[in-house]
Amino acid sequence: MNRLTALLTGIWLGMQIMAGYVAGPILFEQIERQTAGNIAGTLFAVNNWFGMAAWLLAWFAAGGRRERGFGHGGRSIAPKFIILLLVLLAANQFLFAPVIAAHKTGASHWLLSLAGGSFGMWHGGSSIIYLVCTLIGAGLLLRYLSFAKH
Repeated sequence: MNRLTALLTGIWLGMQIMAGYVAGPILFEQIERQTAGNIAGTLFAVNNWFGMAAWLLAWFAAGGRRERGFGHGGRSIAPKFIILLLVLLAANQFLFAPVIAAHKTGASHWLLSLAGGSFGMWHGGSSIIYLVCTLIGAGLLLRYLSFAKH
């Protein structure tokens, strides 16, 4: 992974941790719930878009050096984890976030009509995806940075 890619994915990981595990809880503690939710939603959207761009760049950068990933015998699974991370970020941005917004405003949404579920269910699913993305991203970044030392 080149230095620019490592820098961008590292910035994304910092944004991910800051938005979800520092700023989000502080917002809900300090200001009115609806306003805090709107601000947090904007933070998560910015973070998702930045993450998709940074990890897409990482996928392209890793493409030429697949032998440096997690695999044995020159076969790497790291690009597969990057694809999984991209799919999860996209799912949170394009599937979960619109349904959560529809729940908050009382509007209809095709996925909500199809699958149903409460605000808490969708918010919880989104939170689990957020945590999984954070862990996968941290693992990938640490792995790539450890390869950069050798």
